[in-house]
Amino acid sequence: MNKINRFRGISSLSALTIGLSLGTGASAQSAPAQAGAEATAPVDDIIVTANKRAVGQSVHDTAIAVTALGATQLREGNIQSISDLTVAIPNVNLNSQNTGPGVNNFSIRGMGIYSTIPSSTPTVGVFIDGVYVGANAGVALASTFDIDGIEVLRGPQGLLFGRNVTAGAILVTTGIPTDRLHINAQAGIESGPNMTFSTVVSGPITSNGVLSGKIALSYNDDKGYFHNLFNGNKHFGARTSTIARGALRLKPESNAFTSTVRFEVGSSEGDGVVTQNQADPTLHGTDVRQNEEGFNDTSYQNVTWDTRIPTSFGNGEIVNIFGWRHVDGDTLGDADSRPVTAAHLGIFIRQKQWSNELRYAGTFGPVSATIGGFYYGDKLNYVETRDLAAARLEGGGIQKSWTYALFSNFDIKLPANFTLNLGARYSKEHKSASTQALSAALPLRCNLNDYTCPTSNFSDDHSWNAFTPKIGLEWNPTSETHFYGYYTKGFRSGGYNLRQVTLTSPPGPYDQEVENSFEVGWKQKMFDNRLRFSVAAFQNKYKNLQRDLAILDPVLGNIQTTRNTADVTIRGVEFEGSFQVNSNLQLGGNFGYLHSRFDLIRIGFTNGGAVTPSQYDLKLPYLAPWSYGVWARYSTQTGIGQATGRVSFQHIDAAFSNDINVNILNPTNTLDANLSLGIADTNLTVAVYGKNLLNKTYFGLNNPLFAPNTFTPIYKARVLGAELRFNF
Repeated sequence: MNKINRFRGISSLSALTIGLSLGTGASAQSAPAQAGAEATAPVDDIIVTANKRAVGQSVHDTAIAVTALGATQLREGNIQSISDLTVAIPNVNLNSQNTGPGVNNFSIRGMGIYSTIPSSTPTVGVFIDGVYVGANAGVALASTFDIDGIEVLRGPQGLLFGRNVTAGAILVTTGIPTDRLHINAQAGIESGPNMTFSTVVSGPITSNGVLSGKIALSYNDDKGYFHNLFNGNKHFGARTSTIARGALRLKPESNAFTSTVRFEVGSSEGDGVVTQNQADPTLHGTDVRQNEEGFNDTSYQNVTWDTRIPTSFGNGEIVNIFGWRHVDGDTLGDADSRPVTAAHLGIFIRQKQWSNELRYAGTFGPVSATIGGFYYGDKLNYVETRDLAAARLEGGGIQKSWTYALFSNFDIKLPANFTLNLGARYSKEHKSASTQALSAALPLRCNLNDYTCPTSNFSDDHSWNAFTPKIGLEWNPTSETHFYGYYTKGFRSGGYNLRQVTLTSPPGPYDQEVENSFEVGWKQKMFDNRLRFSVAAFQNKYKNLQRDLAILDPVLGNIQTTRNTADVTIRGVEFEGSFQVNSNLQLGGNFGYLHSRFDLIRIGFTNGGAVTPSQYDLKLPYLAPWSYGVWARYSTQTGIGQATGRVSFQHIDAAFSNDINVNILNPTNTLDANLSLGIADTNLTVAVYGKNLLNKTYFGLNNPLFAPNTFTPIYKARVLGAELRFNF
């Protein structure tokens, strides 16, 4: 805990696009590329697992808006973290800039959160190997190392994935042990410098292949990219991260079952949040001026046990997925973004979770059925410290929760190539919380080693029930044409705000947020599958919108109270498509449009909570009206080996960063390029790439504090890099 000791000392001193092709590319469940060169993207359907059937469906045949990438697409587009997908998919903002590196505030179709409160539940759920990630801290979300596939599901996914997926879900699949020896290694360097080394060894352990295993290791040393003018540090933002994964797969020769156990440990240690005060006109590019560089230390462990049993009953499959996860995250950051001590924020989190899902999927004549049950429990410990100009405050809380659910989905084939979709999910959730309001009282010293405070001034518990129906209709007049439409509901968990700033600001409980959603879509293949596109139009109506009402206090800083504030409607359209011009050239593009409208405001968003007519004209944070992009991919055989080039451009409109619409997230125009060359008969590939080639500075948050401060974490500008890859 050396960083915590350092923190205590500091406190006493300072109290002073890629281009994505729908239906093209490697499967999201693809096997490793063949030896000799990088795999090229064949014109085949990507197989996704979003519907939890016994056999996966193609993107084209899946009746939701989904974008999927296999390992090849991740490499070619230099998708190094989940947040990189923002420049590849319409109506998606996967912001990874928050109180500390790797803490994510994801938004899809204009619905997300920008809260820094760790007990606030997301609108976009992340699932790693089928296990819900209850705490979004952790290196796993910040790296695509050893990832076989990623699926981004847009729109509510509550029927099969539960609560807290009202905007969408992101499914991440790590590599599984292979049936033959597979070795993958790479070394890379990019601007900073930022150096990465990784290797994966996978293959059979027994001669008959009944038992196979995998070991995967990754090391990242980012020397820092930003210039802190306060102390002259030109390598601010330095970070070192390590990931180690192991897996064992047992598959008897009788194929009676397949059981895979995955283990993972990860850690990340480095500087705190890099934030640029937008009220300082002397700051340009990636320059900042912070008197507290802070730190961010995160460590985590995962265990996942996936067992699949094929059955003759319905020619189906029984699946059981058990998950356990433990995360410790310690952060100290300069929230005021200035060379004075006005608001330095320390956040210390420990989260433990365990879950189990048991389901069956099979087909009985015209009916494909998926039924199952799910259980999840967790414990969240939270301690917060604030070093303000006039005082040092400490407080925090503990929250325990459990939820269980029963779910079912039936796809019923009807005459004339119609399919009826019927589904239902019932869930019950319980949370208990105790909090200690932030206090300057001298006897109160929270324990940063076990993430607890010695006293509490609030204790409560509450339960919520939810019923999620889904009804839809599909029509496939030909194998190349797929129309679909559906209605469903979604729920975002109610809960408690563990960041209690004052005794007059109660932690809760606040009620669950409810969504009613309608979507219609059209997916099409034409010209021998060379042209593919999908279009979706949707309307999402949210009731009891959860928002953190902020009051700026010169003594206490930012006072946040989570309340159910309003009802809002979001409408939008999306398009993604690709065209295979010839065997070498592929073109593609996407666009998205969003519009929001407040139907009813119960509590005003400004200080005091009064509702005024002008607040009905406010726009939701992170709701960019237009996003669009184009890309091109060219591959050819040279005298040395297979050469592949890709270039992409993505635009995202400006959006507001908070409910009161006073600070703006600038519009983004991102140009990326990549060139890789596979050297024949060597299993080697050399790649060079450039990200954000227009060298613009963007940020993920832009929240006001008391003048003249803003809390504005920034991203890297232009990044140039090179990689050497070995694949056997």
